Amino acid sequence: MPKSNLTHRCLVASPEMQDPLFAHSLVYIARHDEDGALGLIINRPSAVELADLLTDLQINADHVSRQKVFEGGPVRPEVGFVMHTGNPVWHSSIAVSENVCITTSKDILEAIAHNEGVERFQIMLGYSSWAPGQLENELSHGDWLTCEPDMSLLFSVPPDQRWQAATEKLGINTVWLSSDIGHA
Repeated sequence: MPKSNLTHRCLVASPEMQDPLFAHSLVYIARHDEDGALGLIINRPSAVELADLLTDLQINADHVSRQKVFEGGPVRPEVGFVMHTGNPVWHSSIAVSENVCITTSKDILEAIAHNEGVERFQIMLGYSSWAPGQLENELSHGDWLTCEPDMSLLFSVPPDQRWQAATEKLGINTVWLSSDIGHA
């Protein structure tokens, strides 16, 4: 196990993050252990709508809104993840915390299509991953800040406001930050 287990924590991209894949990202860490870490970006909606994804998977949708599917990260964008509240009762579910599960099986999508079984959810395509020690190294260089997630941050705050909400949760007012060095 790494010194500090970040499972069920959020990574908040530092305001100075230069990597375009992660700048202003909020990443929910679903697994962090001796094998590395796996996370899902939760504030980057894609152009794909849930109804279109379900149609592509040949799932008839009765009650689907115009909800967007998220870009979970740059690794394997063809793989889908459902982050949801409730219990891990689906075929490929894992409980990340008492309140959050990650599921990768089609049965949960069929339930969502019929407005059954899942109260709060987000669907991501792809994921973010770190090799053993890589995330710890990035943290030590100040690339990421960490915060405790809450249900509002994970599911209710509009995606385009989540990074800002996470920085405020940490007591950081990004309006006052500048990457320019001043001279007195």
